[in-house]
Amino acid sequence: PTATILFFLEPLLFALESISILRPVYLFDFLLASCPEQKSKMYCKLALAALAAMSMGANAMVLTNPTATTRASIKRDIKTPDPVPVAGQEAAVELMKTGRMYRYNVANAESSIVSQCEKDVADYTGHKYCIALNSCGSALMLMLKCTGLEYGDKVISNAFTFGAVPSAIEHAGGKAVYVESDYNHVMDVADLEKKLEANPDCNHVLVSHMRGKVGDMDAILKACEKNDAILLEDCAHSLGVEWQGKHTGHVGKVCGISSQSYKMINSGEGGFLLTDDPDVAARCAVYAGAYEGLAAKHMTVPGPEHFGDLPKELPNYSLRMSALAASVIKPQLLSLDERIEKYNRRYNALTAKLEERVGEHMSIPVNTPGVTQPVHDSIQFNLGKHFTEEMLQEFLDECAAHGLPVELFGHKSNARNFVNWGFAPANDPLPMTGEMLSRACDCRMPLMWDDKDFDDMADVLSEAIESVVAKHA
Repeated sequence: PTATILFFLEPLLFALESISILRPVYLFDFLLASCPEQKSKMYCKLALAALAAMSMGANAMVLTNPTATTRASIKRDIKTPDPVPVAGQEAAVELMKTGRMYRYNVANAESSIVSQCEKDVADYTGHKYCIALNSCGSALMLMLKCTGLEYGDKVISNAFTFGAVPSAIEHAGGKAVYVESDYNHVMDVADLEKKLEANPDCNHVLVSHMRGKVGDMDAILKACEKNDAILLEDCAHSLGVEWQGKHTGHVGKVCGISSQSYKMINSGEGGFLLTDDPDVAARCAVYAGAYEGLAAKHMTVPGPEHFGDLPKELPNYSLRMSALAASVIKPQLLSLDERIEKYNRRYNALTAKLEERVGEHMSIPVNTPGVTQPVHDSIQFNLGKHFTEEMLQEFLDECAAHGLPVELFGHKSNARNFVNWGFAPANDPLPMTGEMLSRACDCRMPLMWDDKDFDDMADVLSEAIESVVAKHA
């Protein structure tokens, strides 16, 4: 009987030790080495196991402490950008063979790769006019100048956005006035109305769809119309996002999109100004560098009657997109819808896992009713208000230690934190935005990762939260 009991207990003890329940037994293994008989060793181990179990309490047999199990980790590069399709690589090489990388070094508009790219972008978003530029920051600056912003004029914009937005306002000669952003990471309409009433001399509102999150555009437009302000849209992060069945950028008078490497189309740097207003489009083309009669080499600008003497009246800022950038962008537009579907499928699976496992400790921004197609190429979430500053930092450290760099929007060095915009400081308190940023986290979802990598991401995020919560319980 004793031998039979030992026969069954030995593998059980080994299993318990291997999953850390009886890890304290290892502390006594050196004592057991002196026991001459296996029977004595096993009795000693059983006694020690019983003592360990009793000391740990009744709940010790349930593995709720993530630090006592094998933790998930990630080995992939979170900064992995979307690659350029082979067609784009080949087009760029052929272009370099000719040396014709300047957009106007072509016989006509139809033979210009930049003009072709502008037409494809305009067709995708549904705008009449499109001007390709060297960055979306240039597009934002030019849309302000093209809609009449004068030096020193006020521009109302989100308090939560990337530093390039207030930089564009400063570049255009404007003065930024910031509106609160809520826990869904979008512009707070009530505060917009308040800021418009408090600044009756403000004629421009630049709403930023940060990380593809779109606010209540109908209400935002209504507030602008009530206060005679021109609505403009920063769509750098919202290529593919639809509001009420139309691509973002149609509620405002003008919009800008980006082709910087971490956006939905990748040319390293680049941007496009889009509008249905012919006068804005003509002015933008001239500002960008369509001097003399070069506007004729565009396919998506208005007719010559809208240009008049603009090439003589406006400065040439030389902000044109190069043919090299356009050649790598053009084929990416063909796969845009396919990539959006993949991003959204992965995002939905990831957020479902997080909400099921650690939903009580976080909130995930909800799409505004009216967004008919989102695009989720990254994930944002707000850690619960029970997370102290110390716990927030421990969470970031836990994620980083397991291969997942997570950014806190409210970090003292983050360029999306309005307190870091010394060149365009906020004159009014922004408590709602400050509170949100202090616990709002951001993580990219690289297209080139495998589906399993996002299972690992869910585990790393969940285990980091569980570990911090358990430590401070």
